[in-house]
Formats: sequence, structure tokens, C-alpha cells
Amino acid sequence: MRWLKSIFIQRVFVVASCLFTGANDCHAALLLQESFPYPDGPLVTVSGGVWATHSGTSGQIGVVSGRADLRVPDTEDVNALVLGTYPATSSALLYASFTVNFTALPSAGGQFFAHFKNATTSNFRGRIFALTSGAVAGQFRIGVANTATIATATNAANLNLNTDYRVYVRYGISNVTTTVWVEPMDESSPSVTASDGSGAQPITSFALRQDSGIGAIALDDLRVGTSFADVYTGPNIIAPIISLQPTNTLAVEGGMGAFFAAATGTAPLSYQWKFSGDLIPGATNATLTLPALTANAAGFYSLTVTNAAGSANSAAAVLTVVQPNASGTLSIVHYNVKGNFASDWSTNAAQVQAIARQLRYLNPDIITLNEIPNGLRHEMTNWMTAFFPTHQLALSPGTDGVLRSGVISRFPIVRSQSWFENASLTNYGYNGTYTRDLFEAEIRVPGAFEPLHVFTTHLKSAADVDAQQRRAAECSAVSNFFVNVFVPTNGNRPYVLTGDMNEDIAIPMSQDLQAIQRLTNATGLRLTTPLNPVSFSHFTHSIQGNIDARFDYVMPSGLLSSNTLSSQVFRADLLPPPLPVNLTSNDTTIASDHLPVVMVFNYPDPTLRVSLSVSNQTVTLTWPALISRKFSVLSSANLATWVVVASNLVSDLPQMTWTADGSEHAKFFRVVRTQ
Repeated sequence: MRWLKSIFIQRVFVVASCLFTGANDCHAALLLQESFPYPDGPLVTVSGGVWATHSGTSGQIGVVSGRADLRVPDTEDVNALVLGTYPATSSALLYASFTVNFTALPSAGGQFFAHFKNATTSNFRGRIFALTSGAVAGQFRIGVANTATIATATNAANLNLNTDYRVYVRYGISNVTTTVWVEPMDESSPSVTASDGSGAQPITSFALRQDSGIGAIALDDLRVGTSFADVYTGPNIIAPIISLQPTNTLAVEGGMGAFFAAATGTAPLSYQWKFSGDLIPGATNATLTLPALTANAAGFYSLTVTNAAGSANSAAAVLTVVQPNASGTLSIVHYNVKGNFASDWSTNAAQVQAIARQLRYLNPDIITLNEIPNGLRHEMTNWMTAFFPTHQLALSPGTDGVLRSGVISRFPIVRSQSWFENASLTNYGYNGTYTRDLFEAEIRVPGAFEPLHVFTTHLKSAADVDAQQRRAAECSAVSNFFVNVFVPTNGNRPYVLTGDMNEDIAIPMSQDLQAIQRLTNATGLRLTTPLNPVSFSHFTHSIQGNIDARFDYVMPSGLLSSNTLSSQVFRADLLPPPLPVNLTSNDTTIASDHLPVVMVFNYPDPTLRVSLSVSNQTVTLTWPALISRKFSVLSSANLATWVVVASNLVSDLPQMTWTADGSEHAKFFRVVRTQ
């Protein structure tokens, strides 16, 4: 096999030689390639004339196990012709690279073991040295000289014995300038250039040399060319590409904001964030975290990713900084992410990245997830780091052994709770247990007086009779929970139930058990039917086949429902062109067999419950409020005539307080929200 390889290489030389004539400079070509594919023995003998002796008669350079063996006391020096001739006046650059493995250290000052040469036996150029001077004990370095017999520049890398290293050389013929690299990524990698000067010489060959001081070297895979790419054997360097664009985000003044982007390309990648085009000092990670925000932080943020092959600039994302005012909007996305049978749930998985691109485009405050793969749930920590670095995650402890549910929130999750993990359904007409769970996350919305309660569930799937009966029993259990447990003590607070219910209320199954209807029976939950704004379809399953049913629901409480701003079934593939830079038309199909359901609400004001206390002839009124709401206080002596006693009262806390003199005759008070 080695002899066949040798014949092939020599044929390449013959065919390529027609490209090089006389003294013409040659460009972008491999001038010599030698992998020493010969039987063990003297190199000039076993190479069949490819290599020739130009100096030394005592001990020949040999081939040992497919490598050139350089060591003393042998003294032979050999050379191989390169294609074409290069006169001293040539403006060409010549490049060489080879692999070395040292089994014995060179001397302190070292000696050169490889070089370019002309047709004589003395005019050597671009000399490559091995030496121990300056290296850590037991290690060595690679040096270089243009023509000197000592290295005039030394690479700073300390190298080990019995280790392969790739050495690269660049030689300028007319200006006699030699540069050397050790294990570079590209031509711009760190290098050293010889400092000695000498006259230019024509170049005809590349040579290997034996002399005392070089140590013992096995040299392999020699290449000579006219560009760095000709001789480069490392991995192909791929320029950065922004694979996940930063998205617009809204943050509260005094709080924290964050942007995240992802890029592909050959490592190492370096990152630099910019604010309105200016570099942000220290912002050199894929995630940009902005603590203690002020209004001045609002603006455009972008990321530049760089590697040895070039740079890529992200799109600019907008940071909006608002006062801590929950009278703004609240957005919720529910998404069954089809983790069932997923073998890769890491942030590198195509499915996961498609999910993330959609969710980051939608940029909701709260995300409820079904079908997180139970065996890969640990990957959700990496999700949060990569895609939602300023958000919080709560995972349901309830599982069928395969899948779990979870909640991701922009706002603090102050409590989470499982309600039906392995709960019996006997009391609801089914001899079995709840398939997965009813999971609750209690979320503190900044500026709001009362928390938001987010529930999510994933009911029993399939259309057989047993599955229908279990699913209906699960809905009865959820309904009973809201009617008898949650609503009596929390009914005035905003709450929402989301989930993959595995049944379409508009397309009854064979048993027609009205499972979905049970969820809205006296629970305070409202049935909503978001549509896709392009197709006007309410179906959410299955985008990976024919969309044929509505399985996914967001059911808000009455308080939220009356504040609904918008709702939709989201499909990236139906967005009007051009698509946003952080989405692809295939994301919807790659991500899941379900579609996300999106609802946006005006965050509801709490019920205006006013309490009154009197102390030391001071009347104090208190009532819950969203921050920045405006109120007036009216008084009356007879409940018939009312007088404004205070106006334009602006709440700066989730609870408003107003005081008045209580020494006067009895009065009635009324609080009115004016804005």
C-alpha cells in the first residue's frame, strides 16, 4: 500500500509540472508533498530518486516506520526538488509544513534541521532550529534564522518529547524573511520572524539536515507550496455565523436585563457586545447581563463574534426599560415541545434550537411547557443558561416516568407545587391514577399587589375508550380542585390553566365525555379559542403531519379573561416574508408536532378593597394597587353628596395609603381609580 501511495504522489508531480516553466513565479500550488511512504532504509535509496544527498557521507538519513529519521552521529543532508524554479528576484512567498516528533532533546543552542536551498551545497535559506535554551527543563523550542547558524528568533511554546507537533514556515525569496509557527490555527496565529539579514538566493529544493545538537527527530508529512492553505493540515476554519439572534427585551428599572446570542464556527470564538455601536467593556460572553438598570441603558445592543477566519455581526436588539409598573401587559405562551423519545435535549440539538428561536421571538413573560423528557430534564438548566439567562424555571415533580411539565418565568417564581402526582381518580369514576400532574407556579409580578397563579397539566393521550375515560376523570379532578380548594381562598387573584388536553372540544371523541367542558364548570376558568391570524385555524396538533385537532389550551380566570389584548396559535412558517432574522421557515416543523398558543393580557388591577383604621384622631385608608395607578378620594357626610378631598394620588407601591384628620364629625370615604 505504501508503494502504491508513492507512485500516486510522483504522478501528481509529473502532471503538475506542466504548470511551471523556466523562471516564472508559481502561484497557489502544492510544490512538494512527501509522506515518506517507503520501506525502512536509506531515504535516498528507498525514495527512488525523489531525495538526493547534497552534503555528508557518514551515516545516511533513514526511513523508519514511514517517517524520516534525523539523528547524530549520522551526518548526511538530503534535499528534494520543488516544482519550478524561483530566482532571487522572485516576489513569491514559499511555505512549508511538516510534523516533528522529538525522542531526544536538542542542545541548549540547538542546530537547524530543515531549510530551503538553491542548487549549491551552501546557500541555505529559511533555517528551522530545535533548541532547549529558554525552555522549561525537559522541554524544547523551535527557532528560526534566515541564513545564520544560530536561531535569531525562537517560538515561545515549550514542547514535549514523544509528541507530534506541526511546524509551519514562510519564506520571502527576494527579501529573505523567514517566519515560523507551531500548531497555528491560521496564518494570523502567533509566530516569530528571523531577524538576521542576508542576500537573496534562488530556491530549487527543500532540505533535511543532520548535525550534533538537533536531538533525535522523526519527521513526516512534508508539504511545500505557495500559500498557507497549500500546506495547512489542521481543521478547516469556518467563519462565525450567528445562529441565534438576540431578541428585543423589556426590563424593569432597577432590575436586570439580558441578551443572548449563539454562533457557529470554528473554535475558539470570541464575543464582544456593543451598545449603540460602542464596545461594552468586559462584555465578552455569549450572554450579556445588565444589572441595576437605569433609563440610560435603553437602546440598541448587538454582538460581534470573531474567530481566525473572520467576524459576524448580530442584528441589533432593543432594550426597553420601564418603571416597575405592572399595569403593562402580561404575555403567556403554552407549548408542548415533543420531548417524548428525544435522544438529544441539549442546546445544540436542532429541535431545541428551533424551539428556542420561536420562544425568543415571541418573548413572553411566562412559558408553560409540556413533554419535557424526564430522562433529560437536567438539560433544562443548560436551556436557562443559554436561552433564558434572566428567567426562572420550575419543573413539575409529577411524571409518568417519561415526561414532565415545567414553567419558565421572567418574574420571580416564589412557590411551586404538585397537586395530582400519582393521585387516585377513583372518586371521579375511573379506577386508576392521574397520568402526570397538575403543576402550579406562583409568580410575583413586579408592581402587582397579588401574585399570579399559573397552572399547567398534560392529560392522558390517545383516543381509545380507556384513555377517554381517564382523561375525563382527570378533568373532573382538576375542576373539583379549583371549585373546592383554590377558588374559595384565591378566587380574587389572577390565575390561568394551560396544557395539552389531548382532546378537541369542537371535535368530540367517540365517548363524548365532554372532558374540556368539565374544566370550565364553576372553576372560574374561561374557554378561549385563539386562531392563527393567517389561516384562521384553531388547530394546534400536528404541524409535523396534517393539523387535525386542537389539543392545547390557555384558560384564563375571569379577571384575566376580561383583560385579554390578543391571542393566537403561532406558526413561524406562515409569517409574511421576509422572516425575522432569528427565525427560519422550518422552525415550526422541526420544533414539535404541536403549535405554541400565545395570549397577551393587560395585567389586571386588583379588586379595589379599601380598609379604614383610626388612630390618634388620624384616619388611614389602604387599598391594593398596581404601581403608577392614579386615584381620588371622596368623602361624604350623608352618602348622597360626595366631595373630592384628594386627587391625583399616584401609587408607588403595590399598596396605597392615604391619611386624613379624623377629629371632625363622622364621614364616609370612597376611593376611585382615575387612571
